[in-house]
Amino acid sequence: MREREYSMDINAILQKVDEYYSAGQGPEAEKLMLTSIQDAMNEGDDGTLLQLLNEILGYYRETGQVENVNAIAVQCIEQAKRMGLVNTIPYATTLLNVANAYRVVGRLDDSLKLYEEVRAVYECNLSEDHFLIAGLENNMSLLYQEMGLFEESRASLLKALHIVEGMEGAEFELAVTHANLATTCMKLERKDEAFKYACKAIEEFEAMKVEDAHYGAALSALASYYFDEKKYVQARELFEKAMQIMEKVLGRNAYFYRLQENVEACEKALGTGQQDMQEDAPGDVQDAREAVQEDACGDTQEARGKTEKGLDISRAFYETYGRPMIAEKFPAYESLIAVGLVGKGSDCFGYDDESSRDHDWGPDFCMWVTDETYAQIGEALEQAYSELPMEFHGFRRLPELQQRGRRGVFTISGFFKGLVNAEDYEHVDFREVPDYALACVVNGAVFRDDEGIFSAVRAKFLKGYPEPVFYLKLADAVARFSQTGQYNFKRMRKRGDSVTARCMLADCMKEAMKLQLILEGKYPPHDKWLYRSLLDSETGSHVAGLLSELERAMSAELTVHNCAAIEERIEQLATLFMKELYQCNYISDSDTYLDAHSDELFRKAGYARWTNEELVEQIAKVEFTAFDKVQNVGGRASCQNDWATFSIMRKSQYLTWDRTMLLQYLYDFNRELRMGHNLIEEKYGRMMASTAPNEYEEIKGFFPENTPDKLAVIEQIVKLQVAWMEEFAQEYPALADNARSVHTSEDNLYNTSYETYLRGEISTYSDKMLELYGRYVVSYAQAGKNLAYDIMTNSVHLYGYENLDAAERFMEL
Repeated sequence: MREREYSMDINAILQKVDEYYSAGQGPEAEKLMLTSIQDAMNEGDDGTLLQLLNEILGYYRETGQVENVNAIAVQCIEQAKRMGLVNTIPYATTLLNVANAYRVVGRLDDSLKLYEEVRAVYECNLSEDHFLIAGLENNMSLLYQEMGLFEESRASLLKALHIVEGMEGAEFELAVTHANLATTCMKLERKDEAFKYACKAIEEFEAMKVEDAHYGAALSALASYYFDEKKYVQARELFEKAMQIMEKVLGRNAYFYRLQENVEACEKALGTGQQDMQEDAPGDVQDAREAVQEDACGDTQEARGKTEKGLDISRAFYETYGRPMIAEKFPAYESLIAVGLVGKGSDCFGYDDESSRDHDWGPDFCMWVTDETYAQIGEALEQAYSELPMEFHGFRRLPELQQRGRRGVFTISGFFKGLVNAEDYEHVDFREVPDYALACVVNGAVFRDDEGIFSAVRAKFLKGYPEPVFYLKLADAVARFSQTGQYNFKRMRKRGDSVTARCMLADCMKEAMKLQLILEGKYPPHDKWLYRSLLDSETGSHVAGLLSELERAMSAELTVHNCAAIEERIEQLATLFMKELYQCNYISDSDTYLDAHSDELFRKAGYARWTNEELVEQIAKVEFTAFDKVQNVGGRASCQNDWATFSIMRKSQYLTWDRTMLLQYLYDFNRELRMGHNLIEEKYGRMMASTAPNEYEEIKGFFPENTPDKLAVIEQIVKLQVAWMEEFAQEYPALADNARSVHTSEDNLYNTSYETYLRGEISTYSDKMLELYGRYVVSYAQAGKNLAYDIMTNSVHLYGYENLDAAERFMEL
């Protein structure tokens, strides 16, 4: 635990990492970084460790590995604090990296808090025109884009632009800022600005011969401009080029597939006769710019509107008429009125098309105020809203009667109550509220919310179902998918009942869509939007592809050959879902008959009602009950009657575990008890391999046999934890002497060492539990922490001591 002075060759490591990246070998770069991180920990090289943690955080951010981002982010900040860097520029750099990662994985509020903390550090240490501040403003602009705050995004970018324009050697930063401004201005309908910035960015990137994600974003922004101008040939070429860049730099991530959809939209427009005004225009950026400059305003607003989404039209209508109306007529209340488009309607989901415009669709928006504000200006605000122009971009607004409950002025409490029959997340009855109503709470976008009250309520819903409800939703979805597709479809087909067989298959497809969305942490929308909503993620798109194949097979006659193909697709879906459930640590085994997992998910839903501390208490109690039933050769042991000591010893360990481990272990332990298998009895029996080897030979056949691979993992864990205990014993010898001896070599019939006890205990873990425990131990090692210290700290606290040192002094008396 003492700091030591070492220096690894960080430059050589990062150079090799870059070589792997250049060769498209991201996994090899990851392996090198993880190995180097462990080496830095072992050598006490804190500076190198912090650099490597920041580097691998960037890798996990770019590859969308959410779980790893969350884990490494915490380690980065803890390491920087441990090095005493708080309120320094290196500390701010680490916070900035974490904020960027949080932004990418959707932790927007956490990202904003860290950006603000970075800003505070910069203000104390840097001049107002420092290039680092420009970088911060660029990154904050991207966050504002994610949050739908495009005016704020543009303001941040203009601050960055002001800094980098006059800075020597800032060509790359200037290009990035121009690219970000192009994207933001497109969202704000500032299309002339967007065009100007996109062209500048592309010129700058090409002059530097840089092809990265920022260059791809600039290409995409210019392509979007062309698409809005109905210049589909140029748009398609640029979208395709952006796709190639993104695939080369980041692989086929979600952004790649969005670009692919844009290419398809261009092809669809061209295929339906909507030709470019200059189809033979050259594809390079310079000539394309000239073509657009010659006729940049040739299309009417009405024509452009045909390619716009309702959400974009709503935002533009608000910016054009709504914002000025509020500023002019309600200046004292401007900051108290939240504005956006959220709720019922395909346009709120972004799923609207020309067919959606036949009813309940139009250029309108929502305004949300508190009950108090509504009492003061509600009726006047409604009247002012009704007086806004009835036509915009060639589209008619909804009649006033149709607007009610969908658009216009709402109290914040009334809006949420109208959708989910509760004023806030905490009071929702998730057993009664349909999923599509919850989806309506979190769709759309908030254009402005200075007060933040509406967004704060909405943010809680954005976190998804409460954990117990989430497990119940999974349990229900896997059971229904399995019963309809894996069981009843086959039975009905064998009976010759093709009508019911098709019904079962349709229900199976619906449950598959719902299950995928629930796994992604989303509320499934109305049935008519289930399939469309899958296309918003890479895994969802894969599920959608399998479902499309099922639908085609379902449309044909249910012959033996065709049914075999259907069953194969169902099993492919089942395998995909099983893997996702297992990898997310929701289930314990790899059975592809999904209903086999519904009991585990249902039981975990019950356990999830408890806090971590309550779970620890429940585990200790169920273990003590099992301990009470253990039959010893020499008769009942005194410790079997000592709940107080047993409780402290077990809780000390479990209080260091994360929630996933606690849920899994409690489930495993109770499952084995229901099967008549006492894990406490097995644990003590396995210890006899060292303490009483002759007796062990007689009983070992009663225990499940662990595979060689599992035994190897167990020994790696034991080796690491024994080393930690040795370190602890050196610093706190009195406490160590009062506990078990450390090594198996010290075992005898009356003494079981820490090493033997640990080996016996984790040898009883299920494969999933051992996997979780192994990761947990490795995470301790990667963070440079000692698990023995944390467990013993919990123990002395439960015994009433202030800390380890106080307990050590007492033991020395």
